[in-house]
Amino acid sequence: MKLRVLLCCFLIIILTACSPTTQTVVSDKETFYGVGEYWTVSYIYNPKLYDEKKVNWVEIEPKGFEVSQEDLSNIDIEIESRDALITGNVGDMVTEMDGNVLSFLVGTVNFETYEEDEYKITINFNDRHDVIKLQLER
Repeated sequence: MKLRVLLCCFLIIILTACSPTTQTVVSDKETFYGVGEYWTVSYIYNPKLYDEKKVNWVEIEPKGFEVSQEDLSNIDIEIESRDALITGNVGDMVTEMDGNVLSFLVGTVNFETYEEDEYKITINFNDRHDVIKLQLER
């Protein structure tokens, strides 16, 4: 009997320790932000835009150099998340430029977005290679 009680307690402790942690679903517009050697990056998660069109904006800003409309086809990106790996060339994407800030649309990055999520973005532009971790901007 004591052995069964001990075994039961042991299993409860193990199952409790192995259960997933609670995550907070993002319900309002939030920005996941990171800074690399050559770029500053923001992934702007907007639940309303995502529900309507299944896209969200990524903004990248070069640090210490300028980019032009002609440079877009020389910028390759890779976004890695818990659910997806997105790769592409910025010149092939829907883009907007505001000064030296480049914005482009990306599709589904995660099936569900949580405040605790982290993303990794890799940007290759000419001889500049940057890998940047994005986290919720607080």
